[in-house]
Amino acid sequence: MQTAIAAYIIGSIPTAFIVGKCIYNTDIRTQGSGNVGTMNARLVLGWIPAILVLVVDVLKGWAAVYLAGWAGSDVMPAAFMAVLGHIYPVWLKFKGGKGLATALGTLIAAGQLPVVLPFLIGFALSYPLLRDGDKSNLLGILAAGIFSIYSGKDLFLLLLLLVISIRHLTVIIQNT
Repeated sequence: MQTAIAAYIIGSIPTAFIVGKCIYNTDIRTQGSGNVGTMNARLVLGWIPAILVLVVDVLKGWAAVYLAGWAGSDVMPAAFMAVLGHIYPVWLKFKGGKGLATALGTLIAAGQLPVVLPFLIGFALSYPLLRDGDKSNLLGILAAGIFSIYSGKDLFLLLLLLVISIRHLTVIIQNT
């Protein structure tokens, strides 16, 4: 339980918001898509800050899972909680990013890299047709979910994919 709470807190660190406010004196929640993640950081702040946000978000997912493993806890609940923290950070009234970068960090640390390949294939095949990152991400997540079910992966991995899917669906619906 303590590692799950710690994972949520680590995941909930709003990297894009902090970079925007502390370095650029900009609240990215009020510009671009309003999302607190890498893609809006790129849109509002530029590529260099977006890469910093991406790296830190991946590292916070990795750190949450690494901490759980070090403490002898099951790592997949920690992975789920870190992503949940990123999407619903207590510090920003539960309005965060979409969770992909943090999820990548958790999957790397948890040794779940085979799940990333179906995501990348689903994204790569759909993006040229759709020209919409959110919809292509959603299709990539669906591919990763199907792979996870087929290969008998952990329930918390499926929950992690579900919460990211719900967040992406919310964004897609808001933008239509």
